[in-house]
Amino acid sequence: MRDLFEVVVVLYNMTFSESPTIMSLNQLLASGAFPEIRKILIFDNSEQGTEPVELEGRFIYYHSKKNVGLAQAYNYALDQSNDDTEWLMTLDQDTKLTKEYLSELISTSSELSETVAAVAPIVTDNERQISPVRSDTLRPLHTELPEKDRVYSKDIMVINSGTAIRTIFLRKLGGYNIHFPLDYLDHWLCWRIFSEHQQIYILSNELEHQLSVLDYKNHMNLSRYLAIIQAEKCYYYLYNKQLLPQYRRQLLLRGCKQILTGRFNYGKLTFEFLISGGKNGNTGRKAD
Repeated sequence: MRDLFEVVVVLYNMTFSESPTIMSLNQLLASGAFPEIRKILIFDNSEQGTEPVELEGRFIYYHSKKNVGLAQAYNYALDQSNDDTEWLMTLDQDTKLTKEYLSELISTSSELSETVAAVAPIVTDNERQISPVRSDTLRPLHTELPEKDRVYSKDIMVINSGTAIRTIFLRKLGGYNIHFPLDYLDHWLCWRIFSEHQQIYILSNELEHQLSVLDYKNHMNLSRYLAIIQAEKCYYYLYNKQLLPQYRRQLLLRGCKQILTGRFNYGKLTFEFLISGGKNGNTGRKAD
């Protein structure tokens, strides 16, 4: 008997019909295909909600009154999931799914050891592998990349979108860490998987996904950068402390580069975090 899945797709400032994730998944599930996927929750963080129409019957919709990010959306999906659902698949709004990926995910999941807490595909952005990457370095895209068809017990990170996680493992953790509402949530999850002596399996199939943080020119502003650097600080100061000295050196180099290239406000913010941990001077509070 194959394992059962539930899916959560998080939307923000995009309607369901504009989402490559929802449209591709709706097409793949037509005529009752992939019955192992029992429910797809569309969690809409947009200010103005748009109730979906003409979607496959397994889709359900929830509009949040405010933008709560990813962690709370994923926890809502986990709380709403059935007790006998083995896997929760998390998806962003701009990942195009394929039949090959779903087929491999479903067929492989039921054959894996119970020590495998997460299953993830190879994810590319413009033919560049962005997941999985190594997590034992601060330059993950400039080192040897993890390979497909392998089980890993340490030192890799997979992005949220396209990853399926055992619900029993997530419940053991108490759900996703709300101290990472958006950025570094995937880093934290992989860190927790390995700290609990669990594993991650990488599938052979690839998915295409646009990673906005790689598009610095079009997707970065000062408030967005503040959110990222706050998440960085929390992760390296409180969790992956092994990389903290390297992270502080990186902040120094980054701040100097920002000043020299005329991005003075960014440089000022970077040096504030390097010297005092940001305006409030603290490093946050650890939550398991």
